[in-house]
Amino acid sequence: MTILLQLGADVDSRNSAGYTSISIMFSSLALAKQGVSDKIRLLLSWGASFSTGDDSSREYCIRQAAREYGKPELAVLLESELGGRRCEIANLPSRPELNGKTCVVDEYLPGSNE
Repeated sequence: MTILLQLGADVDSRNSAGYTSISIMFSSLALAKQGVSDKIRLLLSWGASFSTGDDSSREYCIRQAAREYGKPELAVLLESELGGRRCEIANLPSRPELNGKTCVVDEYLPGSNE
């Protein structure tokens, strides 16, 4: 999946049934597999979007992950608006060597309420 994304695959493309990669990762079959959390983090870091108002919505995926399949770490990641997204670090006086670098939110720096 990483190679396809690096070669320009559209992270939000849909299959013939209309599902995106991120919505497929929250299906019961995918959530039961090992490594699904890493795949979801990868898709989020590449900017995967959720649909609204159906079984591909962010809210539905949080319920699926947390309640039905016991993956609270995914629920917490999805509850954050920027959770798992790539962002540019700016104005970080405690770690100036990171300013201007890109990182995945919540992966390298501790969370804060700023």
